[in-house]
Amino acid sequence: MNKFKKIFIFGFGIVLLVSIFLLVSCKKSDEAHSEEQMIARKIAPEKEILYYTCGMHPSVRVSPGDYDKGNKNCPICNMGLVPVYKEEGEMAGMEAHEQEALEELEREIKLSPRAQALARVKTEAIQFLPLYKEISTVGEIDYDERKMAFVAAWIPGRIDRLFVDFTGVRVRKGDPLVWIYSPNLLTSQEEYLLALETLEKVKESPFEETLDGARSLVEASKRRLLLWGISEKQIKDLEEKGEASTHMVIHAPIGGTVIHKNAFEGKYVKEGENLYRIADLSNLWVLADIYEFEMGWINTGQKVEITTSSFPGEKFTGKISFIDPYLNPKTRTVKVRVNVSNPQLKLKPGMYVNALISSQVHEGIKGSREVIYTCPMHPEVQSDKPGDCPICQMALVKKLQAPSGSVLAIPKSAVLDTGTRKLIYIEKEIGIYVPKEVELGVEAVALVDGEKRKFISVMAGLSEGMRVVTQANFLIDSQSQITGKAGAVYSGAIKAKDKDKTPPSKHIH
Repeated sequence: MNKFKKIFIFGFGIVLLVSIFLLVSCKKSDEAHSEEQMIARKIAPEKEILYYTCGMHPSVRVSPGDYDKGNKNCPICNMGLVPVYKEEGEMAGMEAHEQEALEELEREIKLSPRAQALARVKTEAIQFLPLYKEISTVGEIDYDERKMAFVAAWIPGRIDRLFVDFTGVRVRKGDPLVWIYSPNLLTSQEEYLLALETLEKVKESPFEETLDGARSLVEASKRRLLLWGISEKQIKDLEEKGEASTHMVIHAPIGGTVIHKNAFEGKYVKEGENLYRIADLSNLWVLADIYEFEMGWINTGQKVEITTSSFPGEKFTGKISFIDPYLNPKTRTVKVRVNVSNPQLKLKPGMYVNALISSQVHEGIKGSREVIYTCPMHPEVQSDKPGDCPICQMALVKKLQAPSGSVLAIPKSAVLDTGTRKLIYIEKEIGIYVPKEVELGVEAVALVDGEKRKFISVMAGLSEGMRVVTQANFLIDSQSQITGKAGAVYSGAIKAKDKDKTPPSKHIH
């Protein structure tokens, strides 16, 4: 019994000693933690916390009072909230919305080389470029109405022979088309031969009136033959032969392709009846639709690039020859007519084609034709003569003249369009970026190093040589909106230094 008492007393003593040791350790730890907090408060600058927000959901805002009560996580994704501080100094007396707007435009985003590499930040210099507004549309190929002709029967008669007996035949100007019999033609020829014979008999007459009457009869008979489609050559052959012909040959008035045929052997035709329709397909029209908001970029004489799926990789060139004077109220488009040369007859009427119209942009800051000198590190420093930069003392370099007709252009990828304003990030120095609100013009394209790229013309707020962020600007802007500077999201990619060994957040998207 004494043995069990000894064991119990010994065990109880060990438990008591361990409890005392743990209590002393916790007290020391709390004292050390409190001491560290006091030191941190002394070292860290005093900043007023406006609210707490979520790195993934910026719309979530928690007041400092609610945060102290335990609302320390995002109600949407349960991610830890981060504080947003209020800057002191000149901005202290501003209204909240004015302060936020000014903070956004004047804050500097600083990135370490590692952060730049992880975020894949890219910058590009603003430059003067010839910009072209491109309008892409579709069109349909049609016949050129100026190069079409109808072949009609000038006299009534019967078709006894066809020289062109099917649609699609290509003919040259003057080629025979039909051989037609006409009693009226036979009578007219006999009248002409009789008038010639009468003129020959009265040629030696002493009476001038008789001679003039015979000559008038010959001229009237010849004019009637000409009006019925008899050519001068045929009339001359008739005079030489002295015998009227029972048939007449109708010739092609133009060269081209027979696109319609209404002539058949043995058919009786009336005067004025259409027998053929011929079209010259070496020149065609493209009828394209232009939307109402694009009409300001369209003018007659502009070049048009035409492509079709029938001939991939091949481009046809045309010019705008006519713009309809009215708007289609149903489609809100205007029809334009483009003349296209088609010497190899590859394009066919009725085909659908793609049309690309380019118009040079003239709105924006125009390039100066004078030679200027600028600093490579501070492009805003410009001079009309050589010298040193007043900021960094570097020698100014000569700048090439801007191309003729060029305007100041910024890459489209550099612009953050919020709907009410347009924001860009300027590289003030390597690794330091500043947001700036700018006034921009139209979106256009330019040819850079043989590649077609999208740019936007600059109306105000920028100058040539400034470097702007063209990649990762969305990431920089989103973090600056949340924390006022680049935060520690992206596993520390934005703010963390190379020497920072802080583990990434456990909440990763």
